[in-house]
Amino acid sequence: MTRLTVTAILFAALAAAAQAGNPPQNQMRAAVARDLPAYVPDVDVSELSQQQVIVAYSILYGQYRGNTKISLLRSAVGGPSYLRELFHK
Repeated sequence: MTRLTVTAILFAALAAAAQAGNPPQNQMRAAVARDLPAYVPDVDVSELSQQQVIVAYSILYGQYRGNTKISLLRSAVGGPSYLRELFHK
């Protein structure tokens, strides 16, 4: 995927999460903390910004599958990716 495509997908996920009537922030963070390690191990969810948690939640429980989901999650939470600075605190 191109850098522009990944960025567009992440921002679309963020916008969808904001409008989708998601669970309260603490429940969202707990869900991400529970399921994120299956895709991106060694990430401390307590260190993620709320924006990162929202994007990760949208990717985890959205339409994405396989390598696309893993790549987007790594980008959103600061894994080995060029988008790390985009969501870094």
